[in-house]
Amino acid sequence: MAQEFAKHIYTSKEWRELRQNLIVQRKSICERCGKLYIDTSQLVGHHKIELTEHNVNDLDIVYSPSNIEIICSSCHNKEHKRFEGKAARNVYIIYGPPFSGKHSLVNQLSTYGDLILDIDNIYQCISGQDRYYKPNNLRFNVFGLRDKILDMIKTRYGGWYDAYIIGGYPSKAERERLQKELNAELIYCEATREECYERLGATGRVGQWGRYIDKWFEEYLE
Repeated sequence: MAQEFAKHIYTSKEWRELRQNLIVQRKSICERCGKLYIDTSQLVGHHKIELTEHNVNDLDIVYSPSNIEIICSSCHNKEHKRFEGKAARNVYIIYGPPFSGKHSLVNQLSTYGDLILDIDNIYQCISGQDRYYKPNNLRFNVFGLRDKILDMIKTRYGGWYDAYIIGGYPSKAERERLQKELNAELIYCEATREECYERLGATGRVGQWGRYIDKWFEEYLE
């Protein structure tokens, strides 16, 4: 996880919009290894002058494009030497509407050795389909696997460092129940309905996903 004093930067809408704009300007290429990424959620913004408690409020350092590299998660881990063990066992629930950037946010915050639970990844893993296709006949298998992993997180089973749970969770009661059950911190990935539709359109897939976006905003309670 990002240092506590800088977490509000990386979870802010301003930072996420800046990161996305820089990715577009720099052609979705990691500036370290030179690899082109179609899935831009794998690219993060790295501060050349590292953020500290003393400069975290200096906007010329925090939001200056000249101080930000666009690099892949692998290069980011190498930069911060994130291959050593750490003692933290924190749990974060990253929630918000479809196409709000939850997966990108987790890639920005997480480190090597963290556990990431994303139901979209489970669908993709066991179906072999593209990330945006979810065979309905596999639904019970997917949710069964999700519940098994949630139980591991709850009991702090295994050698993971921090855990990130990605989901919509429009129901305030449901996400607060899960927060209490897992002793987790809630992080809201803010986006408007229009922004979600714009990002959906960029994928070239609309169909039922538009209904998912509408349904989330209809059900959401702060």
